[in-house]
Amino acid sequence: MARTDTLTAYKCKFSYLQRNNPLIAEHRDAIKAGEAPEYSFSDFLTDYMKVSSKLAIGENADRAIFLAPDKLSTEYIDGVTRTHLIPGSGKQGKPVMVIKSSTLKQYNFGADTAALYDHHVFIYESEDSLIAIFHRQNRSGCKSVFLETANKTLKPKGLKLEMDLFVPLSNSFSNATPTKITLQYTREIISSDIADNCRHRKKREEVIRELGLNLEVKDNNKVVSIFRNMQLGKIEQEAAFAQIKAECSDGDEYNDAEVSLRIGKNKKTLKWNEFEDFVGSHDISESLHAAYKKQEDFILALTKLSDEYYTSIVHMEDTEHAD
Repeated sequence: MARTDTLTAYKCKFSYLQRNNPLIAEHRDAIKAGEAPEYSFSDFLTDYMKVSSKLAIGENADRAIFLAPDKLSTEYIDGVTRTHLIPGSGKQGKPVMVIKSSTLKQYNFGADTAALYDHHVFIYESEDSLIAIFHRQNRSGCKSVFLETANKTLKPKGLKLEMDLFVPLSNSFSNATPTKITLQYTREIISSDIADNCRHRKKREEVIRELGLNLEVKDNNKVVSIFRNMQLGKIEQEAAFAQIKAECSDGDEYNDAEVSLRIGKNKKTLKWNEFEDFVGSHDISESLHAAYKKQEDFILALTKLSDEYYTSIVHMEDTEHAD
Protein backbone atom coordinates (compact mmCIF):
# COMPACT_ATOMS: atom_id res chain seq x y z
CA MET A 1 0.00 0.00 0.00
CA ALA A 2 1.32 3.45 -0.92
CA ARG A 3 2.24 5.77 1.91
CA THR A 4 -0.24 8.54 2.64
CA ASP A 5 0.86 11.97 3.84
CA THR A 6 -1.64 14.35 5.40
CA LEU A 7 -1.71 17.69 7.21
CA THR A 8 -4.06 18.28 10.13
CA ALA A 9 -4.60 21.82 11.42
CA TYR A 10 -5.66 23.03 14.85
CA LYS A 11 -6.64 26.51 16.04
CA CYS A 12 -4.78 27.00 19.32
CA LYS A 13 -5.06 29.26 22.31
CA PHE A 14 -3.82 29.42 25.89
CA SER A 15 -6.43 29.71 28.64
CA TYR A 16 -6.78 29.42 32.40
CA LEU A 17 -7.52 26.09 34.02
CA GLN A 18 -11.03 26.05 35.46
CA ARG A 19 -10.32 23.08 37.72
CA ASN A 20 -7.30 22.05 39.78
CA ASN A 21 -5.65 25.40 39.13
CA PRO A 22 -2.72 25.71 41.57
CA LEU A 23 -2.87 29.50 41.14
CA ILE A 24 -6.66 29.82 41.37
CA ALA A 25 -6.51 32.74 43.84
CA GLU A 26 -4.16 34.66 41.58
CA HIS A 27 -6.20 33.95 38.44
CA ARG A 28 -9.73 34.23 39.87
CA ASP A 29 -10.41 37.80 38.73
CA ALA A 30 -9.03 37.19 35.25
CA ILE A 31 -11.11 34.02 34.89
CA LYS A 32 -14.30 35.83 35.97
CA ALA A 33 -13.58 38.64 33.51
CA GLY A 34 -13.03 36.14 30.69
CA GLU A 35 -9.53 37.47 30.06
CA ALA A 36 -6.93 35.55 28.10
CA PRO A 37 -3.63 34.92 29.92
CA GLU A 38 -0.65 37.07 29.02
CA TYR A 39 1.29 34.09 27.79
CA SER A 40 2.77 33.86 24.31
CA PHE A 41 3.83 30.90 22.21
CA SER A 42 7.40 32.05 22.72
CA ASP A 43 6.87 31.77 26.48
CA PHE A 44 5.44 28.30 25.97
CA LEU A 45 8.40 27.15 23.89
CA THR A 46 10.81 28.23 26.60
CA ASP A 47 8.89 26.22 29.20
CA TYR A 48 8.19 23.24 26.97
CA MET A 49 11.79 22.85 25.84
CA LYS A 50 12.89 22.44 29.47
CA VAL A 51 10.69 19.34 29.66
CA SER A 52 10.73 17.89 26.15
CA SER A 53 14.51 18.18 25.71
CA LYS A 54 14.79 15.62 28.54
CA LEU A 55 12.11 13.26 27.10
CA ALA A 56 8.55 14.20 28.04
CA ILE A 57 6.14 11.34 28.78
CA GLY A 58 2.36 11.58 28.57
CA GLU A 59 0.43 11.07 31.79
CA ASN A 60 -2.17 8.74 30.29
CA ALA A 61 -0.57 7.64 27.03
CA ASP A 62 2.16 5.08 26.50
CA ARG A 63 4.00 7.58 24.31
CA ALA A 64 6.95 9.90 24.73
CA ILE A 65 8.22 12.96 22.89
CA PHE A 66 11.71 14.40 22.62
CA LEU A 67 12.49 17.83 21.18
CA ALA A 68 16.17 18.71 20.94
CA PRO A 69 17.16 22.41 20.67
CA ASP A 70 18.57 21.89 17.17
CA LYS A 71 15.22 20.50 15.99
CA LEU A 72 13.52 23.88 16.19
CA SER A 73 13.68 26.75 13.70
CA THR A 74 11.78 30.02 13.39
CA GLU A 75 11.18 32.23 10.36
CA TYR A 76 9.26 35.51 10.05
CA ILE A 77 7.26 35.74 6.80
CA ASP A 78 4.77 38.49 5.85
CA GLY A 79 3.74 39.30 9.41
CA VAL A 80 3.56 35.66 10.49
CA THR A 81 6.07 33.79 12.63
CA ARG A 82 6.43 30.18 11.49
CA THR A 83 8.08 27.81 13.93
CA HIS A 84 9.07 24.40 12.63
CA LEU A 85 9.42 21.64 15.23
CA ILE A 86 10.87 18.21 14.47
CA PRO A 87 10.20 16.20 17.63
CA GLY A 88 10.94 12.52 18.00
CA SER A 89 7.83 10.70 19.16
CA GLY A 90 6.83 7.11 19.76
CA LYS A 91 6.14 4.28 22.19
CA GLN A 92 7.79 4.15 25.60
CA GLY A 93 7.69 1.95 28.66
CA LYS A 94 7.72 -1.32 26.71
CA PRO A 95 10.56 -3.60 25.59
CA VAL A 96 11.71 -2.73 22.07
CA MET A 97 13.12 -5.08 19.45
CA VAL A 98 14.89 -3.49 16.47
CA ILE A 99 15.53 -5.70 13.45
CA LYS A 100 18.11 -4.83 10.82
CA SER A 101 16.17 -5.57 7.64
CA SER A 102 19.23 -6.55 5.57
CA THR A 103 20.40 -9.24 7.99
CA LEU A 104 17.35 -9.81 10.24
CA LYS A 105 19.69 -9.38 13.20
CA GLN A 106 17.79 -8.48 16.39
CA TYR A 107 18.65 -5.76 18.90
CA ASN A 108 16.67 -5.94 22.14
CA PHE A 109 16.12 -3.01 24.52
CA GLY A 110 14.36 -2.99 27.88
CA ALA A 111 11.24 -1.18 29.06
CA ASP A 112 13.32 1.83 30.10
CA THR A 113 13.76 2.80 26.43
CA ALA A 114 11.59 4.66 23.92
CA ALA A 115 11.29 4.07 20.16
CA LEU A 116 11.11 7.53 18.58
CA TYR A 117 10.58 8.67 14.99
CA ASP A 118 10.90 12.18 13.56
CA HIS A 119 7.65 14.11 13.11
CA HIS A 120 6.98 17.60 11.76
CA VAL A 121 4.89 20.34 13.35
CA PHE A 122 4.47 23.86 11.93
CA ILE A 123 3.21 26.62 14.22
CA TYR A 124 1.95 29.84 12.61
CA GLU A 125 1.62 32.83 14.94
CA SER A 126 0.07 36.10 13.80
CA GLU A 127 -1.37 39.03 15.77
CA ASP A 128 -4.76 37.40 16.14
CA SER A 129 -4.27 33.67 15.66
CA LEU A 130 -2.14 30.66 16.54
CA ILE A 131 -2.46 27.69 14.21
CA ALA A 132 -0.62 24.37 14.50
CA ILE A 133 -0.31 22.06 11.49
CA PHE A 134 0.78 18.46 12.13
CA HIS A 135 2.19 16.22 9.42
CA ARG A 136 1.16 12.56 9.52
CA GLN A 137 2.59 9.63 7.59
CA ASN A 138 -0.09 6.95 7.33
CA ARG A 139 -1.44 6.88 10.91
CA SER A 140 1.73 8.08 12.56
CA GLY A 141 1.69 11.51 14.20
CA CYS A 142 2.63 13.25 17.41
CA LYS A 143 -0.39 15.49 18.10
CA SER A 144 -1.82 13.56 21.06
CA VAL A 145 1.42 13.23 23.01
CA PHE A 146 2.38 16.82 22.14
CA LEU A 147 -0.89 18.17 23.56
CA GLU A 148 -0.75 15.94 26.62
CA THR A 149 2.83 16.86 27.52
CA ALA A 150 2.18 20.53 26.71
CA ASN A 151 -0.65 20.64 29.23
CA LYS A 152 1.40 18.68 31.75
CA THR A 153 3.99 21.48 31.42
CA LEU A 154 1.39 24.26 31.70
CA LYS A 155 -0.60 22.87 34.63
CA PRO A 156 1.71 24.22 37.40
CA LYS A 157 1.16 27.68 35.88
CA GLY A 158 -2.61 27.28 36.06
CA LEU A 159 -2.83 27.30 32.26
CA LYS A 160 -3.80 24.94 29.46
CA LEU A 161 -3.39 24.72 25.69
CA GLU A 162 -6.64 24.30 23.77
CA MET A 163 -6.53 22.91 20.24
CA ASP A 164 -9.68 22.95 18.08
CA LEU A 165 -9.61 20.82 14.94
CA PHE A 166 -9.92 22.69 11.66
CA VAL A 167 -12.20 20.73 9.32
CA PRO A 168 -11.71 21.36 5.58
CA LEU A 169 -14.87 22.36 3.70
CA SER A 170 -14.52 19.27 1.53
CA ASN A 171 -14.81 17.04 4.59
CA SER A 172 -18.06 15.11 5.00
CA PHE A 173 -17.65 13.92 8.60
CA SER A 174 -19.75 16.72 10.13
CA ASN A 175 -22.71 15.59 7.99
CA ALA A 176 -22.25 11.89 8.66
CA THR A 177 -24.90 10.07 10.70
CA PRO A 178 -23.63 7.30 13.01
CA THR A 179 -25.82 4.21 12.72
CA LYS A 180 -23.93 1.64 14.77
CA ILE A 181 -20.90 1.40 17.02
CA THR A 182 -19.26 -1.90 17.81
CA LEU A 183 -17.00 -1.86 20.87
CA GLN A 184 -14.21 -4.39 20.64
CA TYR A 185 -11.66 -6.02 22.86
CA THR A 186 -8.71 -6.80 20.57
CA ARG A 187 -5.41 -8.50 21.17
CA GLU A 188 -2.27 -8.36 19.03
CA ILE A 189 -1.21 -11.63 17.46
CA ILE A 190 2.43 -12.44 18.16
CA SER A 191 3.81 -14.31 15.18
CA SER A 192 6.60 -16.85 15.52
CA ASP A 193 7.77 -15.85 12.03
CA ILE A 194 10.40 -13.12 12.40
CA ALA A 195 9.46 -11.70 9.00
CA ASP A 196 5.96 -10.89 10.29
CA ASN A 197 7.49 -8.53 12.83
CA CYS A 198 9.54 -6.52 10.36
CA ARG A 199 9.01 -2.80 10.08
CA HIS A 200 6.89 -2.82 6.92
CA ARG A 201 4.54 -5.57 8.03
CA LYS A 202 1.13 -4.54 9.36
CA LYS A 203 0.55 -5.86 12.87
CA ARG A 204 -2.28 -8.37 13.06
CA GLU A 205 -4.95 -8.23 15.73
CA GLU A 206 -7.69 -10.62 16.71
CA VAL A 207 -11.07 -9.59 18.12
CA ILE A 208 -11.82 -11.39 21.38
CA ARG A 209 -15.19 -9.81 22.23
CA GLU A 210 -17.61 -7.36 20.62
CA LEU A 211 -20.56 -5.31 21.81
CA GLY A 212 -22.80 -3.71 19.18
CA LEU A 213 -24.92 -0.63 19.87
CA ASN A 214 -27.67 0.35 17.44
CA LEU A 215 -27.49 4.15 17.26
CA GLU A 216 -30.81 4.45 15.42
CA VAL A 217 -32.88 3.67 18.54
CA LYS A 218 -33.74 6.05 21.37
CA ASP A 219 -32.14 3.83 24.02
CA ASN A 220 -28.70 4.84 22.73
CA ASN A 221 -29.34 8.57 22.29
CA LYS A 222 -26.71 9.35 24.94
CA VAL A 223 -24.06 7.59 22.87
CA VAL A 224 -25.21 9.48 19.75
CA SER A 225 -24.93 12.75 21.69
CA ILE A 226 -21.34 11.92 22.71
CA PHE A 227 -20.49 11.10 19.11
CA ARG A 228 -22.03 14.38 17.91
CA ASN A 229 -19.95 16.35 20.40
CA MET A 230 -16.86 14.71 18.92
CA GLN A 231 -18.01 15.60 15.40
CA LEU A 232 -18.43 19.24 16.44
CA GLY A 233 -14.99 19.30 18.05
CA LYS A 234 -16.39 19.88 21.55
CA ILE A 235 -14.56 16.89 23.00
CA GLU A 236 -11.42 15.00 22.01
CA GLN A 237 -11.63 11.58 20.40
CA GLU A 238 -10.05 9.89 23.43
CA ALA A 239 -12.56 11.53 25.80
CA ALA A 240 -15.48 10.51 23.54
CA PHE A 241 -14.34 6.87 23.57
CA ALA A 242 -14.06 6.91 27.36
CA GLN A 243 -17.55 8.43 27.72
CA ILE A 244 -19.08 5.89 25.33
CA LYS A 245 -17.48 3.01 27.23
CA ALA A 246 -18.85 4.46 30.49
CA GLU A 247 -22.38 4.02 29.11
CA CYS A 248 -21.87 0.25 29.04
CA SER A 249 -21.79 -1.89 32.18
CA ASP A 250 -18.63 -3.71 31.08
CA GLY A 251 -17.22 -0.87 28.96
CA ASP A 252 -13.79 -0.89 30.56
CA GLU A 253 -13.05 -4.21 28.86
CA TYR A 254 -12.99 -2.68 25.38
CA ASN A 255 -9.92 -1.10 23.79
CA ASP A 256 -11.12 -0.45 20.22
CA ALA A 257 -14.25 0.12 18.18
CA GLU A 258 -15.75 0.30 14.71
CA VAL A 259 -18.39 2.84 13.71
CA SER A 260 -20.82 2.59 10.80
CA LEU A 261 -21.73 5.93 9.22
CA ARG A 262 -24.30 7.06 6.70
CA ILE A 263 -23.03 9.90 4.51
CA GLY A 264 -25.81 10.93 2.15
CA LYS A 265 -26.64 7.77 0.21
CA ASN A 266 -23.32 6.14 1.03
CA LYS A 267 -22.28 3.99 3.97
CA LYS A 268 -18.83 3.75 5.50
CA THR A 269 -17.33 1.80 8.39
CA LEU A 270 -14.27 3.18 10.17
CA LYS A 271 -12.01 1.90 12.91
CA TRP A 272 -12.00 4.26 15.87
CA ASN A 273 -8.38 5.34 15.36
CA GLU A 274 -9.10 6.31 11.74
CA PHE A 275 -11.40 9.24 12.63
CA GLU A 276 -8.80 11.97 12.87
CA ASP A 277 -7.57 11.05 9.39
CA PHE A 278 -11.14 11.14 8.08
CA VAL A 279 -12.23 14.30 9.90
CA GLY A 280 -9.51 16.88 9.59
CA SER A 281 -6.94 15.51 7.20
CA HIS A 282 -5.73 17.44 4.18
CA ASP A 283 -4.19 14.86 1.84
CA ILE A 284 -0.87 16.00 0.38
CA SER A 285 0.39 12.56 -0.70
CA GLU A 286 0.47 13.19 -4.43
CA SER A 287 1.84 16.74 -4.16
CA LEU A 288 4.49 15.85 -1.60
CA HIS A 289 5.72 12.78 -3.42
CA ALA A 290 5.90 14.67 -6.72
CA ALA A 291 7.67 17.67 -5.16
CA TYR A 292 10.11 15.47 -3.26
CA LYS A 293 10.92 13.53 -6.40
CA LYS A 294 11.62 16.76 -8.27
CA GLN A 295 13.49 18.70 -5.55
CA GLU A 296 14.97 15.84 -3.54
CA ASP A 297 14.42 17.94 -0.41
CA PHE A 298 11.65 16.44 1.71
CA ILE A 299 11.57 19.16 4.38
CA LEU A 300 11.54 21.99 1.83
CA ALA A 301 8.66 20.38 -0.05
CA LEU A 302 6.71 19.66 3.15
CA THR A 303 7.22 23.21 4.44
CA LYS A 304 5.94 24.69 1.18
CA LEU A 305 2.79 22.55 1.28
CA SER A 306 2.21 23.45 4.93
CA ASP A 307 2.55 27.16 4.09
CA GLU A 308 0.02 26.76 1.27
CA TYR A 309 -2.42 24.99 3.59
CA TYR A 310 -2.04 27.69 6.22
CA THR A 311 -2.73 30.36 3.61
CA SER A 312 -5.91 28.54 2.53
CA ILE A 313 -7.07 28.35 6.16
CA VAL A 314 -6.55 32.08 6.69
CA HIS A 315 -8.38 32.84 3.44
CA MET A 316 -11.29 30.63 4.47
CA GLU A 317 -11.47 32.30 7.88
CA ASP A 318 -11.42 35.78 6.30
CA THR A 319 -14.19 34.75 3.90
CA GLU A 320 -16.37 33.43 6.72
CA HIS A 321 -15.90 36.65 8.74
CA ALA A 322 -16.74 38.75 5.69
CA ASP A 323 -20.00 36.83 5.23
